[in-house]
Amino acid sequence: MSRITILMPVYNGERFLKETIDSVLAQSYFDFIFLIINDGSTDSSAEIIHSYSDKRIIYQENEKNIGLVATLNNGIEMVDTDFLARMDADDLWHPTKLEKQIKLLDSRPDVGLCGTSIRKFGAFEGDFIFPADNEGLKVGFLFYCCMSHPSVIFRMSFLKESGLRYKEDYFPAEDYKMWTDCLEKTQIYNIPEILVYYRQHNNQITQDSNILQLEKTNQVQLEVLDRISPEFTAEDKTFHLEIFLKQNIQSINDYHKCIAWKKILQLKNQGSGFYMQPHLLDNEFEKYIQAGYKEYVLSRYFKKFSIINGLRYVCSFDWKYLSLRRNLSLFYKCIL
Repeated sequence: MSRITILMPVYNGERFLKETIDSVLAQSYFDFIFLIINDGSTDSSAEIIHSYSDKRIIYQENEKNIGLVATLNNGIEMVDTDFLARMDADDLWHPTKLEKQIKLLDSRPDVGLCGTSIRKFGAFEGDFIFPADNEGLKVGFLFYCCMSHPSVIFRMSFLKESGLRYKEDYFPAEDYKMWTDCLEKTQIYNIPEILVYYRQHNNQITQDSNILQLEKTNQVQLEVLDRISPEFTAEDKTFHLEIFLKQNIQSINDYHKCIAWKKILQLKNQGSGFYMQPHLLDNEFEKYIQAGYKEYVLSRYFKKFSIINGLRYVCSFDWKYLSLRRNLSLFYKCIL
């Protein structure tokens, strides 16, 4: 009996669908069920899927388009294997992805959710090596979504016992919400290896959905903040979202406020114990603040690198502020 089901909703995915299906069928771990649910596509997606004769493919078709979240949750109810893997209709897998994740899950029965690092390609390119273990991911989720949807495998016993499902009212950040919910129920893990190729293309997100995704992402980030402490004010939360997380430092005063906010979060975490390895949190705070300050210095003083601009910076209040605090290492990080 197959141990894993791969769940892939499809809605008008004809452009990249064949390439995606081929990458799944080429897995070195070949004993799986490939559940493809056509969510009311009006293009040639159905014809492309039906062109395959591989017996591992199980095809389901929604009578009408019901959306990604409902299709995912319906798909979960159909699964009767040990594991459930997610795939999107435009991404690609490394041939050893499933093999390596199954091996990890077999060796770590405490892990209910396993992802991998990814490589983005297409309109935007870059490698994303996500935090690996539970505590590192818990810290990462305060700042960004550090698991990739087409990389994850769920342990089905965990999903059944926890009752967790994707939440419609968090779309299109339903995956981010799911990962942070999983944190409270199980151990999670990312294999620190690029095993997913995440396609970036212009058809993915419209301007309206991009605004909605930001809104829902902010909602999840504030929920993580509430787990540190439920006592933060509306003003605190606005600063956290608009200045701190966006690294939106426009002055030394903003830099000073970010340092103060970091200390408040550290103090609140001492009281709640949400982060059991606070040094990981401290390191991430430092990286965020320094990156924001560096961007501020570069945009204000070094749009064009020159000796004159360097002297202008050395004569500025920004330089004096860092000098008085013996934080000259930050100066060198800014200009190098």
